Amino acid sequence: MLGLLAGCASVERVQLGRAADATASPALRKLSSPQDLDRLVSNGQRLAALLEEQRWRRTCRLPKAERPAWVRCRGTRPAEADSDVLETIEVTGSRIDPRDLITNNQEGGVDEGDIVKKSGDFLLVLRGGSLHSVRIARQGRAVLEHAGSLRLAEDGDDRIWFDEILTFGPRVLLLGFNYGEDEPVAELQLFHLDANGGLVRDARFWLRSNDYFDGDNYGARLQGDNLLMSLQLPLQLQGEMAWPEWSRRDVPAPGWTPLLEAADLYYPMLPGRLPRIHVLLQCPLAGLDDERLACRSTGFVAEGRSELYATRTHAYLALGGLAPQAWRSKLVLPDDGDWPVEAWPLRRTSIVRVPFGAGDPTVATVHGDIDQSFQFREDAEGALWVLPLSGEHDDDERTTRYGLYRLAPEDFSGFAGEPSPARAFAEVPGGVGTIRFDREVVWFGESSWWGQKKPSPGRLWALGLGDGVLTPVPVTHSVQFMQPAGDRMLAIGLVPGGGMAASVLAGAGQPRRLHTLDWPGYFSSESRSHAVNVGRLPGGPLLLGLPAWPESSRSRDDDTWPEEQASDLLYARIDGDRLSAAGVLSMQDAGGQDCEDCWDWYGNARTFFVGGRVFALSGSLLVEGAWTGDRVQRRARLLLP
Repeated sequence: MLGLLAGCASVERVQLGRAADATASPALRKLSSPQDLDRLVSNGQRLAALLEEQRWRRTCRLPKAERPAWVRCRGTRPAEADSDVLETIEVTGSRIDPRDLITNNQEGGVDEGDIVKKSGDFLLVLRGGSLHSVRIARQGRAVLEHAGSLRLAEDGDDRIWFDEILTFGPRVLLLGFNYGEDEPVAELQLFHLDANGGLVRDARFWLRSNDYFDGDNYGARLQGDNLLMSLQLPLQLQGEMAWPEWSRRDVPAPGWTPLLEAADLYYPMLPGRLPRIHVLLQCPLAGLDDERLACRSTGFVAEGRSELYATRTHAYLALGGLAPQAWRSKLVLPDDGDWPVEAWPLRRTSIVRVPFGAGDPTVATVHGDIDQSFQFREDAEGALWVLPLSGEHDDDERTTRYGLYRLAPEDFSGFAGEPSPARAFAEVPGGVGTIRFDREVVWFGESSWWGQKKPSPGRLWALGLGDGVLTPVPVTHSVQFMQPAGDRMLAIGLVPGGGMAASVLAGAGQPRRLHTLDWPGYFSSESRSHAVNVGRLPGGPLLLGLPAWPESSRSRDDDTWPEEQASDLLYARIDGDRLSAAGVLSMQDAGGQDCEDCWDWYGNARTFFVGGRVFALSGSLLVEGAWTGDRVQRRARLLLP
């Protein structure tokens, strides 16, 4: 009997492997026609049905006492699955004025969408469904004045959630998601900022897409002279799915225009049951004035989610999946939730490299999973460092394995073959919540959720990019943020006894902690990378700023959540290897709006630097600070309506 069961399992794996092979091609090639797309979807549906049927059979081979109670094996079977543009972009430089860059972006030259931006003499602030303009200069003189506000939703429609602003010259671009449509759409609105700070709506576009929201990434970027976005949609048979399309909505008779055709899509490079369309949009900013949305659209078919990372010259799209061998493996089933660490080499990520200018995409493959953009870094030679998650151990330490890869430009090609060996592996104890590359090492930090009554002591590790050695670096706090500051790295988190702290780290030579600054009486209020910022004042110091909730204002009422409280902004002076306290801008002003509406998915607090001026935003309160020689002190305040 055991031999018979083993033989059945072997036959099933062969069947599954053959079905999986029909859903992918390692060559980076385009589909030939809409019919080719339908065949691909049908093959995925057959693979899904076969996997479901085989799992049903395996379950029914178990003794009845070991089967789930809901399983009915005699005379029942799972339902059968149904099986019924721009060519190039001209590189003309950048419309981004370096003086207007105030966001803590991952890469220089690529501006990420956020809740506050600068355009000349004005700030643009997105709060509670309104877009506010604030004048900060008049004829070279510093001011802080409300210039105008525009309610974004029409006729009280609150089903549109606006998240991100981008600015280029006097133009303002706003990204939101419209949940009110039968088929939800991403919404792109364009405005013109006049000389007095008034906002005039220029255009309104809809894009068919799933929700772009990502807890670690951003939906829109300005890359050189182009708007960069990625869209995702589930792939179904023709006539049954929402296709990636755009529509100009502020015209008398709105219609829909495809962003690309079926024959423009690249075939999946990894097998899968539930393929999705992943579209990378590069839209010249100059063309946003036209009646049509003229974008270069590059589309890929892949199962699961994608992760976008952008530099000055390239966009990288990570497409996760399983190797062809996974569908034949004896170690694991493709739809198993828990994978033994020895099976993780069967998990793959195809990384597509799309040039900023003309040129075709190329691809390279690594072992493991990528779920955040900070697992990437492009170095000065154009090589891409990648740190995929490569295994999770079932031990008391919750040890995770990461692989380190360096992909040179010549490692990308038109063929997604077997991955090259990793340069190094890191077995990191604990729950790694924070990852950040610097020039010499990649840092791993163990985070701590704000609600823990007793945060654990900090654990931090550095993996050498050159020698592949993993070094523990003791710190006295958890690690919720890591922020580059010159040739140092800053780690920020919670202290077990209460309060927050920041440490200066050095990666060159022997990785080590150089100094720690404590902030008693505060706990962290934000989790996004944009919440922390570093800026150098002209002729002055290098400053770190970050938001935090004061313990003194924390409500003891069980019905009040911390998100309903305004964040203060903490500052520290960075002097080489040391940090020193540089003041606090309190945002607990009486008379401010009820902060129950302050918290959004992108957070509610930011700090940024404009020349020698320091600004703090928390909820509806905007405060300007000034450097007084040893600390940041309040200079002016503005309460947004």
